[in-house]
Amino acid sequence: MINKRILKSSIARHLKTQRLWLFVICCFITNITVAQNTPVTVSTTTARRGTFVSTKDYTGHLHPNAEVNIFANVSGKIVSLDAKVGQSVVKGDVLAQSDPKEATLAVIRAESALSSAQSQLTTTEASAQARVESQLANAQETLMAAQAKLVETKSLAEMRIRNQLTQAETTYQSAIASIERSKINAQQSLERAKTELDKNQLDYERTKALHEKQHVSDSNLEAAERSFKVSQTRYQEAVVTAEQFQDGMTHPSVEKAKAELAVAQKIVESRGWEREIASAESDVNQAQANLTTAQKLVEAKSWEREIEIAKAAVRQATEQLKLAQEQLNDATIKSPIDGVIATQHLSIGDYAQLISSSIAKPVFTVVAVDTLKAEWNMPVGDVARMNNGDLVLISTNSGIRNIVGTVTFISPTVRDNTVLVHATVPNLKNSLKPGTAVTVSIKTGERKNVQLLPLRSVLNIQNGSGTIFVVEGNVARAKQVNVGGVYGGEIEVTSQLVRGTQVIVDNQHRLQDGTSVSIAKD
Repeated sequence: MINKRILKSSIARHLKTQRLWLFVICCFITNITVAQNTPVTVSTTTARRGTFVSTKDYTGHLHPNAEVNIFANVSGKIVSLDAKVGQSVVKGDVLAQSDPKEATLAVIRAESALSSAQSQLTTTEASAQARVESQLANAQETLMAAQAKLVETKSLAEMRIRNQLTQAETTYQSAIASIERSKINAQQSLERAKTELDKNQLDYERTKALHEKQHVSDSNLEAAERSFKVSQTRYQEAVVTAEQFQDGMTHPSVEKAKAELAVAQKIVESRGWEREIASAESDVNQAQANLTTAQKLVEAKSWEREIEIAKAAVRQATEQLKLAQEQLNDATIKSPIDGVIATQHLSIGDYAQLISSSIAKPVFTVVAVDTLKAEWNMPVGDVARMNNGDLVLISTNSGIRNIVGTVTFISPTVRDNTVLVHATVPNLKNSLKPGTAVTVSIKTGERKNVQLLPLRSVLNIQNGSGTIFVVEGNVARAKQVNVGGVYGGEIEVTSQLVRGTQVIVDNQHRLQDGTSVSIAKD
């Protein structure tokens, strides 16, 4: 009796739980249905028609139209500065003063060089004549040596050349004999390789037949096959070697010996010793000519010319001293152009060196900034439509927009498939700074009566098409449209839309084809 009451109670609780879950599910389904039937609030627009100039942008930088590094006129420490960064200067303004110590040392060095040149002049005047006369004695000794060599050549040259012919004949015969021995050895090797090949082929064929009858193992067959293939390779190598010694084949060693023999024979036939004798006679003639020259130098008193050269060196050293003295008086550093001090490289106490030094640093950099120069690179294909005098628009990231520049330079050379282009840019009120990154916009075309929508209204843009949602009645409808170029925040739609079509521009992520919508009121 107790068990029946417990069972009835359990069944009642189970039914109650099922009714509760059924109620929850019904509420959830009801909420979904209500949510689906609630219109999505959207904003809409209509396509507009417009005319757009198409441009192409390039990245470049601004540079001064003129930039001059100003170096010290004389080496030394900077002792005073008469200008500062940002100061406007005109040509000839004093910018700094350098210590004249280096210029003073330059004067001392110039004086030393002059003293050395004067000393060299004294030495030349004293010894030049003795040296020229010594050259005459050396020329006489050289002539005597050349004459002795000529006598020796006439006595021994023919014998030596004929001995060279005999040696070449012996070498040639030896080369022929060596090739004959090699030919016999190659033929014997070929015969042995053929015998070995025939034997291993028979062994392989016999082993293969026994293997097919399962009288021998796989390893025996493989061993016989390897031996057969090895003997094939050796036979082929022996054939190649033997073919090198076929009748009519030439061999480098024989040809070399034959060529050397032919050369030796031609030397003998042409009486080559006569050329050696002629060469020795030529040396005698050259020595005689040198002796004649030395004699003429003595006769002409050529040392007087050397003395004149030494005097010219003295004159040059005198001019260098004069220049050094002028530099000593030129310790003032001046601006060579009108402009603005852009950079101060050295301070008071820093050591300034002449521009000719490999480690020299300028004192100041002065830039002309009334007009700047924009520089950028364009692909070769784009530069074809550019000409000097064309106008471009220059903009900076800082908000300065559409300054008109004039193209002044198009490089005649191509580097990395691009061409360097310059344009002058007016710098009104010095609002632009050299070094600024700029965007250069160049007109590429003009299109009129273009149908445009906000870029954000077109979804899933790919391969020239995209999706828009339009309002038809009170529901959203998805439409595929063809699209073209993007102009700022707008995109060209090449598919024709019915005039007045309401295109949805927001909340598209909540829409599907057929979703109820309501248009937001402004």
